[in-house]
Amino acid sequence: MSGIPRKIGFYALQPGGMRKVAEYAWTDAGVGIEVLDEKYERMARGYFTEGILLQRIGKLVTAEHPELFMEALVEPRNMSYYDFRPES
Repeated sequence: MSGIPRKIGFYALQPGGMRKVAEYAWTDAGVGIEVLDEKYERMARGYFTEGILLQRIGKLVTAEHPELFMEALVEPRNMSYYDFRPES
């Protein structure tokens, strides 16, 4: 699938606005995660290992399926305190 970003930031609402707390990067080796704020590590790793709903197919997908996982992260969601933002 074309147009799927290779890098996605995970943002959390904090005093002063949204701040990036983790980053998912898709390379030839697969998807990796870098946690930038340990307060959000459990949540960020949870999406990575337990999955996130890919609404297009109605299933949870994990980082073991890089293309589907990255697609799921940027699907529009009704979240006010968190956001996934394409960065590449």
